[in-house]
Formats: sequence, structure tokens, C-alpha cells
Amino acid sequence: MQIILLDEVRFDSFAITHPNYNFYQTSNYGRFMTKHGHNSYYLGLVDDSGEIKAATLMIVKNEKNNKRKMGYAPRGFLIDWNDEALVSEFTNKLKDFLAKRSFTYLKVDPLVIYKEHNMDGSEKINGQSNTNFVQKLQSLGYIHMGYNNGMEASKPRWNTLTVLNNNIISLYNSISKEAREKISESAKLGNKVYKGNMNDISLLFSIINKANPPLEYYLDYYQFFSQNNGFEVYFTKLEPVSYVNSSKTLYEQEEQRNNELNTQIQDWNNPNKELTINEKLKSDELLAKYKKNMLEAINLFQQYPSGLVIAGVAVIKYGKTATLFASGVNDKFKEQYPEYLLRWQLMQEFAKQGYEVVDFGGMTGEFNNEYNNLLKRELSNHIVEYVGEFDLVINKKAYYTGNKLNPILNWLNTPI
Repeated sequence: MQIILLDEVRFDSFAITHPNYNFYQTSNYGRFMTKHGHNSYYLGLVDDSGEIKAATLMIVKNEKNNKRKMGYAPRGFLIDWNDEALVSEFTNKLKDFLAKRSFTYLKVDPLVIYKEHNMDGSEKINGQSNTNFVQKLQSLGYIHMGYNNGMEASKPRWNTLTVLNNNIISLYNSISKEAREKISESAKLGNKVYKGNMNDISLLFSIINKANPPLEYYLDYYQFFSQNNGFEVYFTKLEPVSYVNSSKTLYEQEEQRNNELNTQIQDWNNPNKELTINEKLKSDELLAKYKKNMLEAINLFQQYPSGLVIAGVAVIKYGKTATLFASGVNDKFKEQYPEYLLRWQLMQEFAKQGYEVVDFGGMTGEFNNEYNNLLKRELSNHIVEYVGEFDLVINKKAYYTGNKLNPILNWLNTPI
């Protein structure tokens, strides 16, 4: 067998049918990266009959002044990682191929699950586990870059997924109780979900509210992934009229309940007076919240009579997976949980369309209550920890010399 360069059509035909398929391993992503200062190559291991046994997109930063030539196989390779003989041959042939082209090393972060976790961070009983995977790759010359818990790597090592189910009730029950309560509350407050188009990408960018990456980044994603509705944007819109009516209804219902609790507290024969007092305190908080919502709703109606978009998300659909790769929320309305409602309705819609997985994206491994971490954990039914990044060293002298120089250069460039 030998390593050859594949054209985009041949690579994509192999990639879409591979069990490890992902949108990073596509010619769409290769063309996107080429526009953003990289060269993209499609490498395949073929047997004597020309059949592809393994393949990968490799991107290389287009910098002439870079003395160390580094390739990156994002979420690659497309290979049966359980076939040790195939992995060994692909690795060795790849090293020879890249050595002839003066590469120093190749970075790879496989979509191989190291461990699965519960929402609290504990390891899931009978979950997937590949604890020996790192040692196997190390024996082939790969250098493991560690089990990082943050976002230091090229792609997140911790990820949140929801395996979809055509039975909507079963799907709803597969996410956390906390998420279900927030979805219900958001729906009651008059939030509506709708699908946008290319003209709404700038709206999404304003909601994300980050200067980096710039707007052009999202427009380019649309350019390269929009074929066959592969790139979509969705929004949660707060309807002021519905918000006013729902807030008024919730306030009136809670006011009645609050009065009933107050009557029970004054009843000397009430055997559960302490419990009733606690319920009354919670009701007081809700009353204050619903009253605030009513006043806010009236102001919103005056300012935005046609409604206000308060959350948005961009989705890339590839194969049987829908990936939510960029999202944002208006901080003023986080307590209305518009992202919970948005993501839940997308889960339902994608399940109807035949998709099998929604990828909510990366998280950190601390399992804290930081907003984005909590949002993704509560809505997912699979929290996976991938094996992490590896460097496949091609030129040992250049690789290790560069690693020794990096700390020195960083120190020299540190402002005093």
C-alpha cells in the first residue's frame, strides 16, 4: 500500500461513508482553511487495487518564514483505530511521505473517546472507554500532549452530545430535569424559535458579541457549507405581546397561590407550618420576578413592537450529525433561558429530519456552573472526553530543538 494525494471528490466520497466522519474532515473545511491562510491536502492510503483504506485532510499554515513545517489533521484520521496493523502501516507510510516533503511533525486529535461521564463529572458506568489508546499510539512514535481540561488544544477535548430519538417524549426525558424545567419556563414567556438565512448572519454575529473571529469568518462558513442546507442559522425571538400576556397570567396564578399559602400560615391547626412558610418565601420570589417581567414586557413592547431577537446559533449539518458550532445570547435575558428552548426545538426538528446526533460543542473539564458549561451539560445525554492531541514526529532534531526554543522566545517576547 502507498500514500497518495486524493482529489476533493474522491476524498469526500470516502469521508462521508466512514464511521469517524466529521465536518472538519471534508473538502468544504479544506477550502475554508485555504481561504484563511492554509494549504489543504487530501491524503489516502490505497492498496494495490486503488481502494482507499484510510485517509485524512491535512492543513498546513502558509508561512514561508516558518522554519518548522507542521501539518494538522483536524479530528482525523479517517481510519479504523482498532485495526492496529492498519494504523501502524498508515503511520509509517505517512511519516515517509511527509519526511520527503521536509515536515517536522503532524498534529492529530482523533475522535476517539477516552471516557464517558455523567453530568456531575463522574465516570459513566459501562460507558465507552479507550484507556489503552494513548499507549498504543505512543508505541508508534506519537507524542501525547496531555489530558487537558481547558481549551488549550486546537479542538476541545471535552464534548457534549445528544443522541437523538424519534420518540420525542423519550428524547425529552433523556435530558436533565433542570433543562426540562428551563425549557418549559422559556416557552411560557412568549419566546419563539425561527430559522434565519444568509442575511441574518450579521444578526447572529451581533448576538455572539465577540470581535474575534470576525463576521467574515461566519460568512465564509456559509459560503463553503451552505450546499444542501449544510449551514443554517436559528434564533429565539421574544414576542412582546406574548411576553406581556404570559407574564400577567403567571403573576395572577402565583398571586392566588401566594394568598392561599398566606392563609395556611395563619391557620394555627396547620401541622406543616414550617414547610408552608418555605413555600411562601419561594412564592414571594416568583411574584417579584413575574412583576418585574410584566414591567419589562411593557417597556419592550413600546421599544420593539415587532419583537426582539435574544439568542441565536449557527449549525453545520454533515452526515447524520448536526453541530452547533457558534451561539450567543443577550445577557439581559439569560434568566428566560432562550438558548434552552432554541436547542430543544432544534433537537426535535433534527430528529424528524433523520439526524442521529446533535453536537453541542466543547466544554471544559472542571464541571463547574459557568453558563456555557452548564447549558451544554444539562441539555446533553452524552458527555465525552476524547483522547486528546498527539504529535507525530517526522524530524526529531527540528521538533525537539523547536520545543526547547519556544520557552526562551516566549520569555524574550514577554512585556516588562
